[in-house]
Amino acid sequence: MHLGRYDNSPSRKIFWIFVFLTVVGAAIIINFTIARATIVIRPKIEKKESAVSLTIDTKNLKPDPANGILPGRILESQGEITKNISEVSLRKTEDFAKGAVKIKNIWKKDFFLQKGAQLVQGESPEAVGFGIKNVFILDTNTVATAESEVTATATAKNKGFSGNIPPGKFYFLRMSKWNRERIWAENGENFTGGEIETKVVSPDDISRATQTTAEELGKQEIEKMKNQVPADSKLSPALTRVEILESRASAAPETQTGNFDMFVRGNISSIVFNERDLKDTAIERFKAQIGANLEISEIDENSIKYELSDISGADGKAEVKVSVPAILTPKLPSKMLDKKAIAGYNKSALRERFTQFPEIDSIEVKFFPFWVKSVPSFEGQVGFDVRAE
Repeated sequence: MHLGRYDNSPSRKIFWIFVFLTVVGAAIIINFTIARATIVIRPKIEKKESAVSLTIDTKNLKPDPANGILPGRILESQGEITKNISEVSLRKTEDFAKGAVKIKNIWKKDFFLQKGAQLVQGESPEAVGFGIKNVFILDTNTVATAESEVTATATAKNKGFSGNIPPGKFYFLRMSKWNRERIWAENGENFTGGEIETKVVSPDDISRATQTTAEELGKQEIEKMKNQVPADSKLSPALTRVEILESRASAAPETQTGNFDMFVRGNISSIVFNERDLKDTAIERFKAQIGANLEISEIDENSIKYELSDISGADGKAEVKVSVPAILTPKLPSKMLDKKAIAGYNKSALRERFTQFPEIDSIEVKFFPFWVKSVPSFEGQVGFDVRAE
């Protein structure tokens, strides 16, 4: 019986030692080649919107960012506009409450009830003649059919919330006690309308309407002046002033109405400017205001806003306030990004190290491949990724 062959020759041992060393060497080479550690740093951020003042001077021929001066022109015109205003204040006012009643007649004869007949709520026919009365008026001539009931409407005699009465029994005031026992009325639902919301023109409504109509006049005149503006420049309602010469509303204050017309006549002054130059100059002025310990991470140029502070056609100058929204981050100290100082650190050690820096909000550690558990020794295998999010 053959049990196999055992070969313990020196050449076979050398072969396996060679294989082992080759595998170990390859693993070491692969590890040094592809091993990576990336530390994602999220610094503390500050969202800031700063106002920058610029001057548009018709005498300047080119931008002067250092002094915040831009070239431009001032166009002027006069116009008028009438706008319908539907933004009217709601106000609670008193009115006459109203509701439906069922008039019941248990007598064997019809009974005629005249329009204007007075009713009051009461617990019994006897109680009707005593105390303060909340009187209601029958709206139409009504016949109370014998041994039946008929529906009619009644309206409060006086305005006010007290007319919004709950369900109950009504008795007719000018009727004998004998008749009240046979003819009465009931309301199945609350009366409503004693207090209502109505639109009433207030002085504030007229003031707001004057302002919004003046803004519309500015836009209207800008459209007329656009043919005077070169291709690289623009007009903007934000840099337009309307001097109101005359204004009048079609409704006087305290008028109950849902809308009214507003007329405005005025002088319009608008700046012709290059928006690219304005934004670039504002950003440069903004950068000059940033402290030495901060740096700009992002400026949202699409959200830059500007408005007119002052304009003088005689001097050919206009003052503009520009709001620049930005995300600021602290400048990171160089020792924070020292790759040699963190060689051999695992995730826990890295987090403990970076929490000591007040500039840091949080970090994220990424090792590659999966078997790498600490920062490699070679600087080329270590990366920092700073993200202001």
